[in-house]
Amino acid sequence: MNNAPGRTRGLLILIFVNVMWGLSFIFSKTALMEGLPSMTLAFLRYAMTAAIMVPVCLLREGSLRLREHAPRAFATALLGITVYYFFEYSGLQRTTASAASLILALVPMMTLLYRAGIRRERLSPLRWGCVLLSLLGVYLVIRTDAAEGSASLAGNLCMVAACLCWTGYILLTPPLMQACSALRVTAWQSVAAVVTLAPFALAEHGAWVPISLQAWLCILVLAAVCSALCYFLYGIAIRSVDSLTTSLAININPIAACVAGALLLSETLTAGQLAGGALILACVLLDTLAGEKQA
Repeated sequence: MNNAPGRTRGLLILIFVNVMWGLSFIFSKTALMEGLPSMTLAFLRYAMTAAIMVPVCLLREGSLRLREHAPRAFATALLGITVYYFFEYSGLQRTTASAASLILALVPMMTLLYRAGIRRERLSPLRWGCVLLSLLGVYLVIRTDAAEGSASLAGNLCMVAACLCWTGYILLTPPLMQACSALRVTAWQSVAAVVTLAPFALAEHGAWVPISLQAWLCILVLAAVCSALCYFLYGIAIRSVDSLTTSLAININPIAACVAGALLLSETLTAGQLAGGALILACVLLDTLAGEKQA
């Protein structure tokens, strides 16, 4: 049965979500520049997310319980939120928002290697080409950024570790979303994130500073839009879009982050970055067409 309408809707959701996640680098970088410790920022973000999602979930579904699916949900929250943001925010403290987002282009290759190497799947040459060309696009941007001397090796390595975490999240989450509603999973994950992030935030108490109005606004957008809304929509999207397309769509992040970084943080956006971003977007669209032909 052809599920093209569902896949198209899933793609549109992925585009919106990944644009907002690209912008989240800007909001996070801004809050960190205001002096907020990294894991304290992550804790406040998910405390606010839980405050939004839990009442909505209880009102609409009457419960947060996931029963036998709770261990997988906890694993996804730990890997895709707590550990992921430990590495992402550590990377953001050492490099630009644009450079940090660009490293996420490693996720499609990691997903591809898992599918081809561990699951022994045979992928079409066209889809291999999409991933390789998307990496070429990111290379163009990273090479330009590195030439400016703005990227830190330590920050980049932290983002590579974040990529590993997000690849695991992508691979672990689809069965969970098939068994439970996206709303309940998102609400449950936000509570688990608050619990697991709390010890890290408390360990930073010596570095706590008064939170400015700008930082609070950034946290609000990160919680309400980039976490609560986007994780909910992401759970809906990955039901109808395969894991390779899902991971390849992450390459939209750098486009949004580079443009916003140039406009809001005065980060340099060069011709090489524009060319690389255009190549990345073209690969996402080409991969989508390839997936629809296989459906």
